[in-house]
Amino acid sequence: MFWWLLALLCSFILFPAQVLEASADAALTWWTHVFPALVPFLILTGLANRARPQPRRFLGLHPLAAMSFLLGALGGYPIGARVLGSAVEQGELDARSAQRFSYAAGLMSPAFLISFTAIGLFGSTAALLPLCASVYPVALGCLFWLGRAKGSVPPGAPRTLTAADFSDAVSDAMIGILRIGGCIVLCRALGAVIFATGIVRLLAKILPVSESILQTVLNGLLEMTSGCTLAVDLPLPLAIRLSLCVFFQMFGGVSILLQTRCFLRFPSFGRYVLGRFILALLSALLCYGIARLMPDRILPASVSADEVLRRAEAMGSLLIPAAIGLLTALYAGLLLRPKRRKLHTNAVPIESSLN
Repeated sequence: MFWWLLALLCSFILFPAQVLEASADAALTWWTHVFPALVPFLILTGLANRARPQPRRFLGLHPLAAMSFLLGALGGYPIGARVLGSAVEQGELDARSAQRFSYAAGLMSPAFLISFTAIGLFGSTAALLPLCASVYPVALGCLFWLGRAKGSVPPGAPRTLTAADFSDAVSDAMIGILRIGGCIVLCRALGAVIFATGIVRLLAKILPVSESILQTVLNGLLEMTSGCTLAVDLPLPLAIRLSLCVFFQMFGGVSILLQTRCFLRFPSFGRYVLGRFILALLSALLCYGIARLMPDRILPASVSADEVLRRAEAMGSLLIPAAIGLLTALYAGLLLRPKRRKLHTNAVPIESSLN
């Protein structure tokens, strides 16, 4: 391993311009897109882990499996792994169960599918149908297959959050987002070195694959966003381009795998990578079957990505106070519910009274 790292370091020195350009582009992407998108979710999940709600089964699922899947689907890839990693550190979950639950927890957020893939890359909201119908059913099937609760669930210890908990959650979120940024910069720089050495051109002459397709696949296996960006412009049918994007996003690439590894220590990281590859392949095949039913040329989006997100934020601003009001009413109802009093009697048994 040392000699591989030394060779990689030397290659970074031999191609300083390419490494600098790729690192700067990755840092800009991290600062403008990843940082503002993930930091609020990292802080909130840190607070949720410190609150330690009472665990309850849901449809036979382990509470932490359901929680990591839900937060991972809403916040993006590293969020689910962070929930499971915190549970392992607190002794609420063993490492093998955490790895079993992590297969379903690694998902892209709906906002990412809408703004980046469907509208940003394909320019159409019609692309959402094959994207969502191929990603979330596979993840849900994996959740109900591997997320079943085995045995009794240990009771939690709910507690009130303090100012120190909020400060620690913010500090942990900043450390986590720096880890994510480091993974993105490293993978982008590695991809720039690989393409600068001419390895892709050499492989294209050996393999029966064009250089553009090979470059797209290698980019997607390293960092999914760059692979998806290249896949859209390939001279291939729409079903294949959509399937490639689904495969890259479901697998995550080396960058997402390293980000997940930063938050969760796997007993077998190779098995996790193989599992993610199989899930990505299943999602891509399902996407290809659905996209084949669509016309090869999808209609352009009727609204922009900013308009879709603005409408989503407007709906969220109405749903959040409604949900808070409903939860407050339920909590108040539980507090005001009259307690059942046990009836105490001093009656003497009939036999003793007769004696």
